[in-house]
This record gives sequence, C-alpha cells and structure tokens, in this order.
Amino acid sequence: MLDELGGRLGDGRDFLSGDRFTDADARLFVTLVRFDVAYHGLFKRNLRRIADYPVLSAYQSRILAIPGVCETVSIDHIKRGSYSIKALSPTGIVPVGPELVVANLD
Repeated sequence: MLDELGGRLGDGRDFLSGDRFTDADARLFVTLVRFDVAYHGLFKRNLRRIADYPVLSAYQSRILAIPGVCETVSIDHIKRGSYSIKALSPTGIVPVGPELVVANLD
C-alpha cells in the first residue's frame, strides 16, 4: 500500500485529493508519523521505512509544515505508548532509534 500511495502522491499533487488537505490526509498522516518509530519494528512492518519513500517523506513533511501540526506530534509518546502494549512487547523495552529524517520532531 505504501508503494501505491507513493505512486498516487508522485503525480505532483500535494495531498491525496489534490491541493487541499482533507480528512483522508489527516488519517494517513497519523499512520505515517507512527510508522518508522513504532510499526516498522514492533509490528514487523520492516521491509522499508517511510524515510525510504522520498514521495511519502515529502508528503509527511508538507503536513508537518501546516501551522500547528508539528506541535501535536510527540515521538516519545508514540514510542512509549506502542511499546507498552504487553502482547506486542512483553519486555516493554523502548528502542532509542530509529534516527528520524523529518525535522522538527522530538
């Protein structure tokens, strides 16, 4: 699906439906922003990271640049919350990485 999304956004559009940020973009963003720090390792979705998709990384950065959005993202909170799910992470160990390419995230 990430390949398909990258193809769709690679046609020059800024957002999923064109030039306007919509609810669909907000819903995709919360998945993308969690992907590299939680889903990639914890959920074994580790073929590629969002950072390995230039179009998706640029899309994520565009959304983070929308005033007020970046302030709502806490990578530490995402990691602690995801890795606290005992069924998925019995030890509760929260990894230090990965290093994030996206600027302005903690």
